[in-house]
Amino acid sequence: LQWLLDNYETAEGVSLPRSSLYNHYLRHCQEHKLDPVNAASFGKLIRSVFMGLRTRRLGTRGNSKYHYYGIRLKPESPLNRLQEDTQYMAMRQQPIHQKQRYRAAQKMDGMAESASNSNPHTTPEQSVAAQCQHHQQFIDVTHVFPEFPAPDLGNVLLQEGFTLNDVKTLQVLYRRHCEATLDVVMHLQFHYIEKLWQSFWSPKAPPSDGPTALPSSEEEPEGTLPKDKLITLCKYEPILKWMRSCDHILYQALVEILIPDVLRPVPSTLTQAIRNFAKSLEGWLMNAMSEFPPQVVQTKVGVVSAFAQTLRRYTSLNHLAQAARAVLQNTSQINQMLSDLNRVDFANVQQEQASWVCQCEEGMVQKLEQDFKLTLQQQSSLDQWASWLDNVVTQVLKHHEGSPSFPKAARQFLLKWSFYSSMVIRDLTLRSAASFGSFHLIRLLYDEYMFYLVEHRVAQATGETPIAVMGEFGDLTSLSPTLLDKDDIGELSTEVDPERALGEPLVKRERSEPGHSLQDI
Repeated sequence: LQWLLDNYETAEGVSLPRSSLYNHYLRHCQEHKLDPVNAASFGKLIRSVFMGLRTRRLGTRGNSKYHYYGIRLKPESPLNRLQEDTQYMAMRQQPIHQKQRYRAAQKMDGMAESASNSNPHTTPEQSVAAQCQHHQQFIDVTHVFPEFPAPDLGNVLLQEGFTLNDVKTLQVLYRRHCEATLDVVMHLQFHYIEKLWQSFWSPKAPPSDGPTALPSSEEEPEGTLPKDKLITLCKYEPILKWMRSCDHILYQALVEILIPDVLRPVPSTLTQAIRNFAKSLEGWLMNAMSEFPPQVVQTKVGVVSAFAQTLRRYTSLNHLAQAARAVLQNTSQINQMLSDLNRVDFANVQQEQASWVCQCEEGMVQKLEQDFKLTLQQQSSLDQWASWLDNVVTQVLKHHEGSPSFPKAARQFLLKWSFYSSMVIRDLTLRSAASFGSFHLIRLLYDEYMFYLVEHRVAQATGETPIAVMGEFGDLTSLSPTLLDKDDIGELSTEVDPERALGEPLVKRERSEPGHSLQDI
């Protein structure tokens, strides 16, 4: 009992194979010359120590193993150094016959190379596992996965050959698939996402009763769904709409797990691993769904592209935040910025340029100018600046709270904020301000953080996830009516090219447009 308490602890959202725990116990008995109990008795013992422990079966069909869900090794436990556990950390979803491919797969996470160089006396498996465990302190491993909504079939009759039981089976299977995806990401084993998607959407050797390739619960019977029925169900509009809503919930949860605080410093290796993961997502999904109709693939890829775009934006925002900290903590730079800012002719910016374009209330603009200078003069920390920016958003949008015009007002605020800040930067440029570089960095950060704040306010106001609000604006057919008011709908219907709106995913469009790199910044 004491050995269990010394080495394990309860934790939401994580799991350990039952066989690993028993092997740890056998090793402990061998080292201390104790007679071990059998596996069944050991299982009862664990449940008596860690109350409420659940059992799940995870892995692909035919290769699944029972796991204890809600328990993990303590970070300081010596068991973390065992070879068995380091392999488990990276191979928990991997069939036995694929273990020899593990080293090649590590490279995909973007962490193996730096990890293997850190200590020449450790194996690559041990280094990667140790780094994964170190990185987990920067992510939210306690995140609770929200429930999925039920599909709204309305009064539309199911197509011939389908029953409500088929829909319920799909609900269970897709929920389990999403839980497995979340579990793998929470353990930072990004390369297994490709295998999970392949096993669900395009299994290589499906059994005669159809593919599942999903984690299943010990308490629930495993359902099956033939692939042709899965494809046809996905073409059914209410099911496709339901699946998109589930994807929004899943990917928003993954964003909140991987980047719980966009301003908190994180290791560069973790940031690069997340960016490499985002870069691969779209290709992985398109390969896995190569046999599905284009409309289904387009809908699925649209959401995953929004997820990838969000990861890139948030990691870039985090990178900017770390660079800005150095500026905000430098007293001489702050004094120079304040001196240069006091030379800016704000009256000219407001009266001769911005007032005609933005039509903002002059009193509000002057107050923001004074507050900005005061906050700068006080040499505020990055967290204090973040609080100030949040208050600005609250002040500007408070008159639109609860109104259908809230999303439009929020977008207009972003445009006006960007216009004013560009006018100030223009004035500093013309004056050859010594602190221009510092202002440029700060301006980039504050614009990005404003975008982050506004997308979350709009999501809160409309009842959507931030990914649904920001990521899917390119696809007019997928927008929730709460995100558009009448004026928006009228403008979009006349100004947006439908083929452009329903064309390639957002990520592809973003990649085709020129942009600056973080190194340039």
